[in-house]
Amino acid sequence: MSPPHPPASSRRLHWMLAGLLLPFTVGAAPPGPLGTISDVRITGQGVDTPSDAPLCESFKPTPREVVAFFRHAVVITPRQEHDYFLHGPCYVEGTLRTRYGQWRWRLRNFGTAYVSVDGGEDAFLFADPRQESSLGDD
Repeated sequence: MSPPHPPASSRRLHWMLAGLLLPFTVGAAPPGPLGTISDVRITGQGVDTPSDAPLCESFKPTPREVVAFFRHAVVITPRQEHDYFLHGPCYVEGTLRTRYGQWRWRLRNFGTAYVSVDGGEDAFLFADPRQESSLGDD
């Protein structure tokens, strides 16, 4: 014998609550390793060598794109950067704020970034796994 179905009013309440909560769970990306980021400022851009300048003309991320990068990025080691990501000759740099204070960042065009405490020596390396470019065997 199958269990009785809940009354229609209970099913409607269930779907109504699901409809209210769904926008908070579907499509809501976690803030990433740095937490919630605010006050993103772009203070400069550059290239490693002048011959790379033509390659970098279109690399102009907005503050919103910087936040999106860090939302997807993971912390990596220098060895992982070497083994799994190409070196981007173009960079954009600036500052951002998290609940832990002000940070300086440098984002490269092939999906890596360095972040350091503003005025400090501690630095962290981030990469967007979607831009991984392993040249090794899988």
